[in-house]
Amino acid sequence: MSLPSQQTSVKIPKERRRSFMDYGGANSFNNFASSFSRAQQYSGSSLMEQFEDGRTASVRRYSYSPSNLLGGESSVSPLNEEAVVDDDLSRSGGSDRMEYFQFPQSSGGEVGDSESVIDELTPLVPTISKQNSHKSFILRMGSSTSPQTIFNSINTLVGIGLLSIPFGFRLSGWVMGVLILLGSASSTNLTARYLGRILKHHPHLLTYGDISFAYGGKFFSILVTMFFVLDLIGAALTLILLFTDCFVVIWPHPAGLKIIIVSIVFFTSLLPLNILSIFSLLGILATMGIILVVVVCGFIIDKSPGSLLDFAPTALFPASAKNLLFSLGIFMMPWGGHPVFPELYRDMRHPQKFSHASNISFSVTFMLDFAIGATGYLMYGSEVNDSIIKSLMQNVNYPSWINRALCLIMGILPISKLPLVTRPIISSYENILRIAPHYNQKSISNKVLRVFARFLFCCLLLLIALLFTSFGKLMSFLGSAICYTVCLTLPLLFYLKLNKLQIGTLERNFIRAGIVVSISCAVLGTYASISTETTK
Repeated sequence: MSLPSQQTSVKIPKERRRSFMDYGGANSFNNFASSFSRAQQYSGSSLMEQFEDGRTASVRRYSYSPSNLLGGESSVSPLNEEAVVDDDLSRSGGSDRMEYFQFPQSSGGEVGDSESVIDELTPLVPTISKQNSHKSFILRMGSSTSPQTIFNSINTLVGIGLLSIPFGFRLSGWVMGVLILLGSASSTNLTARYLGRILKHHPHLLTYGDISFAYGGKFFSILVTMFFVLDLIGAALTLILLFTDCFVVIWPHPAGLKIIIVSIVFFTSLLPLNILSIFSLLGILATMGIILVVVVCGFIIDKSPGSLLDFAPTALFPASAKNLLFSLGIFMMPWGGHPVFPELYRDMRHPQKFSHASNISFSVTFMLDFAIGATGYLMYGSEVNDSIIKSLMQNVNYPSWINRALCLIMGILPISKLPLVTRPIISSYENILRIAPHYNQKSISNKVLRVFARFLFCCLLLLIALLFTSFGKLMSFLGSAICYTVCLTLPLLFYLKLNKLQIGTLERNFIRAGIVVSISCAVLGTYASISTETTK
């Protein structure tokens, strides 16, 4: 006698009372805030999973078939190829989606053979769960609309990199500077879209780490993770140097200032991630404040240097080849968001809109970067510092409130960004040492070890920060050595292999040429950043 098959069960949640923050449908303020909060966690998920004890990696890194890896027919059709409901017609999140949905279970086995462990560091990306065989999956659609993805992408791209772009124009001159900045924006936008195409044809991949694993296996994936670690450490150092360079005008003790900011990093590292996400919002406001102050300063005084009413002398071309090479990394530094883009893609409600969202995000970021770069260069010309903030704070012709405003902004910016920048590194070594919260949440000794390990990490960060004194050299090095690799070379290699069946001969040759150019720029730019001495 056969048993009756289980029926699909659906639990519909109760309709909750709507507030003014819910108006706007999928693009309501509540949904924007939710999308932004998720995006703050994505920068660390690709890094963390290399060292997790099979919690999520076992779900995604199943036994790939060659056809899947090489761009053949996937076992799962690409997510949401046709948008049934447009973004602006969808109802607000929560009540319009099922709370539970259970598929009928087959009599042949247990459903869900992979362990699900959730803690504060579990990335809130659409889940892909392995079911019985490597050809059976549950796919959950993302939640972010196209405007939300654009906002998160711009927030990822617009950072402290724009502060050194005027210095880049000083090194390269107008002609080469504009060409390099435009070329960097266009090429990184293309590789961001390439990552989206890879995810489209390989639905089992979720993150940049997954893509690197599919390309070269475990060893290559760990190697890419090391690049992420260097990138994050470098980003932390640039924030520390930026904080020091600004406040040294008021209190001339660089070592003491570095101790203060690293101490703040230690205490904020103990805060939960949801609080740190709020700090990140302050970082956005601080960045907007910097842009506003730079423009205002240009019209406060009417004589050079520091005025947009009386331009400083500028140059069309670089003074030397080494200066031009030095500028390569500075112009590439603002585009280092590629480790986050795969997860932003997976979080989209309609992933087929990712290319359009990427075009808008990179276009807006380019206009902001060029505006700040051109403004700073016109204001100070060949006298501009490696950070436009330093030039503003050292100009005695400005009113005293300018320095106070910049001190407030530059106090908020590093403090708001450093905890999120260092969190993925902390999560990685805690997983390696098996002291992460999910290993033994109730153990007091485990908590003490985590605090002690974070103290040691901050001490190491301080020692490294004491060795670096030039903000510009560090920005150039990171842009050349890291960004050219992670944002250009690797995505081109990934696309060339994983989507090779979708690539024509002309495009294949174009990609190969791009790889050669990217590696050449990385090597030459890194050499220039190490060998060139900056006077300011």
